[in-house]
Amino acid sequence: MWDEARIRSALKGLEQTPPRPVRRPEEAAAEVHMLLCRRDLELGVLALKSLLRFPEVRVAATLTEDGSLRATDRAWVDRHVPGCRWLPRRSDDPRMTEALARRPRLAALYASTYHPSCKLLHPALLARCPRVLVMDPDTAFSKRPDQIITWAEQREDAAWFLHDHQDESYAVPAETREAFAELAQRLTPPGRTWSMPYYFFNSGLLAYRPEHCDFDLAEQYLIWKESAPERFKVGKPGLWFGDWTPEQTCYQVMYALMDPPARPLGESYRLGGPPGCTFNHFLQLALVQERSLQLLRGLVAEMRGRARNGQS
Repeated sequence: MWDEARIRSALKGLEQTPPRPVRRPEEAAAEVHMLLCRRDLELGVLALKSLLRFPEVRVAATLTEDGSLRATDRAWVDRHVPGCRWLPRRSDDPRMTEALARRPRLAALYASTYHPSCKLLHPALLARCPRVLVMDPDTAFSKRPDQIITWAEQREDAAWFLHDHQDESYAVPAETREAFAELAQRLTPPGRTWSMPYYFFNSGLLAYRPEHCDFDLAEQYLIWKESAPERFKVGKPGLWFGDWTPEQTCYQVMYALMDPPARPLGESYRLGGPPGCTFNHFLQLALVQERSLQLLRGLVAEMRGRARNGQS
């Protein structure tokens, strides 16, 4: 409760920041997708505004609610980020029905109480633009994201992904390496190449073309996971193969077999990183650190200052 109060205090001036409308899909270079819960409502709006404050960014936006939002919550978001499309926790769109009909494990994951399954399925299957940007609500852009803008506007094919910057030579358990080697052997079709430059893949920020997401690979991963040895699922290897990360690891195996190979976003895109980065994915532990709270306060103050000075 104390942590939540500190976060709310850091976001105190968000209400006074000006609206940041999104583009219609036919006018947008890409579409942002975000899964929102009531707890992260203000964080999610700040994350979106931190991106939309750059005039070079031409994006539509789709928000999926996890079932915890009230009508007043959605109305508040709509005032701050006009033009967003809302999707329910479970969509009956025919594209979803068709995709899940032949993939029973993905269908079961989507029907379960595991809300991040929406973050896996909605952006690719229900996209309205040829390029998709997936963002978590506990994120923020501190600088103009030139890589993302170039990717969207110049129609680059290769996908981008966020990753942690730990030293993988000692931070990745042997069991994790063994599991991914087994997956690479099992999932790689003839004529394709497994490419996974980082084990510490993170789905807090992803940029891709929906047609490059092969959900048959995600289905095969879930089948493998059912009978995988317990040593792959407990302790630190559980970060990849436990019950709380199937969405992220499904993305990881799909990314590993994309053509052209997916690219890491690099040094300026960080998990709970230091000040001065282009992008931060805070995660709960880093979010309540004073440097993260100060970054949030600074973004809010910048947006309010622009409004007072009559800047767009």
